[in-house]
Amino acid sequence: MNVSAVSRIETLNKDNYDTWKMQMQAILVKNNAWKYVNGTDVKTELVAGDDGISAQARAEWDDNDNKAMSDLILSIHPSELKQIKGCTSSREIWLRLEGIYQSKGPARKATLLKRLALQKMADREDVREHIRTFFDAVDKLTEMEVIINPDLLAILLLYSLPSQYENFRCAIESRDELPTPEALRIKIIEESDARKKDNVLVQNAMAIKPYANKNWKNKKKATSKNEDKEKSKLKCHSCGKI
Repeated sequence: MNVSAVSRIETLNKDNYDTWKMQMQAILVKNNAWKYVNGTDVKTELVAGDDGISAQARAEWDDNDNKAMSDLILSIHPSELKQIKGCTSSREIWLRLEGIYQSKGPARKATLLKRLALQKMADREDVREHIRTFFDAVDKLTEMEVIINPDLLAILLLYSLPSQYENFRCAIESRDELPTPEALRIKIIEESDARKKDNVLVQNAMAIKPYANKNWKNKKKATSKNEDKEKSKLKCHSCGKI
């Protein structure tokens, strides 16, 4: 594998396993090494009397697996290398890291389920970041084989929005069928973008109004001065003076 490809991703630490796993898998697939890490390409058994064919295949497998091991080791932060001490294959390293960093126990499931149920978007929070966090929890639960009903997910997502989305929420709930969570994700983002656009238009209008009022007042003042000036030029019919 190209070392520069590994250097583009953040090395594995205690807090980034999920993103590291996704990026590392993509790099391994691209470089035809994932089959050694996921266990689909296993080491050939040594067969006696085959003119060294199986021995050659085993040597080639060892070479490729060692490359995959090296790539994994280079992508791990030095402080975490102790976790894979004693591993002899890329598959063993991968499973060791998964067992350490990707907990699938009841406590982890409870934490993620509570995040879905209790997560609330703050008034000034970025809606895209809020949705990303929500679906990140959904994806992690799916990896642990915890499948949540799509309608329930849609309701949880709707009620995680702040109060200013009340009309939007009512409009969605009044439909015959709830949208899928993915469709609802898009609708919420579109609604947020539309609100931002409306706010910009209102702000621009409010900024223009004082300027327009000032121009109108200046114009009125100038007109009044001109009228006074014209009046001062009128002749008196009695004495003929201006």
